[in-house]
Amino acid sequence: MISILTDIQKKANKILLFTTLVGTMTACDSVLDFDEGDCSIEYGVTFKYDYNIKNVDAFAQEVKNITLYAFDDNNNLVAMKAESGDMLATGEYAMTMDIDPEKYHLIAWAGLDDESFAVPLLTPGKANITDLNVKTIRNSVVVPTKQGRSEGDKDKFIVEHELSSLWHGELKKGPSTRSGRKRFTEVSLIKNTNNIRIALVQVKQNENATITRAINKNELKFNIYDDNGFMNYDNTLLDDDMLTYKPFMTEQKTVATRAFNVVDTEYPAVIAELSVARLMKDKNPELSIIDTKTNKNILKTGDLIGYLNLLRTEKYADMPLQEYLDREDNYSMLVFVDENLTLINTVVEINDWVIQLNDFDL
Repeated sequence: MISILTDIQKKANKILLFTTLVGTMTACDSVLDFDEGDCSIEYGVTFKYDYNIKNVDAFAQEVKNITLYAFDDNNNLVAMKAESGDMLATGEYAMTMDIDPEKYHLIAWAGLDDESFAVPLLTPGKANITDLNVKTIRNSVVVPTKQGRSEGDKDKFIVEHELSSLWHGELKKGPSTRSGRKRFTEVSLIKNTNNIRIALVQVKQNENATITRAINKNELKFNIYDDNGFMNYDNTLLDDDMLTYKPFMTEQKTVATRAFNVVDTEYPAVIAELSVARLMKDKNPELSIIDTKTNKNILKTGDLIGYLNLLRTEKYADMPLQEYLDREDNYSMLVFVDENLTLINTVVEINDWVIQLNDFDL
């Protein structure tokens, strides 16, 4: 009899222990705010970069480093963290945090380096959100007055290297998703840097004509002027000097285009690649191609946004202009000149899209 009761008691104790464990696990899984013990919440911030022209998340493929800042309701910096390396490329990356991201204003900058951008060193508990800004690194050049060729700040603040890719993200007390004891808050990124490839292509308008000015890279000067190098914490632009973006690469070669024939035809060209910061529709970035022998601008207009808007109008008509400028980060423009190095102002080619200019005012 005693033996039977002992067996029953043992089974009852096991059932009670199992019930207690299940109850504990259930309680841990259902409590909303954990403060201590094994039931504490693990917070993580994930990042997404699908705000691009392909609508595909390219964070794991493109972003190599990320810095996250968390500000409280008084705009004071509470926490910051930076990570880089292979962990960002796994496709499952999440930055662990010691605070609940849902309670804070998050700012992310990805791609920062000391060769392309300057960012202040901020200290949690001391810094304010207005202290957080990013400045495109430029070289200052003294332009002698006697040259008389500089307008305002043009040609004084030079950017002629390929900028590192830069992204910005912002989320103010955003929602989180839950997975067991883990909570994830997602921050979406926008790319701020652009690569612009300009090809000046020489086309004989008359096969019997003689080329009087053969295209020569040593007689051409490509520039983009824009005051867009100083970015605020919210990715708006702060007042800045007029930057002169110069090519980080210039070469002379042939290019193929269908602009004048039904099939690709090769023509001699000079190609320049420039790297610029964020393009804004309410700014007036100016593209110039100077013939150094005459010191004249080959282009009829330097309205860079106007040129890029031609492609949006043709191919992405339903997309607002600023969204297009933020989503696209690589532009290829073919501008054509004749045998006298005079602009052929009836056609351009942008990102492999031939655009007739008859219906556009440029």
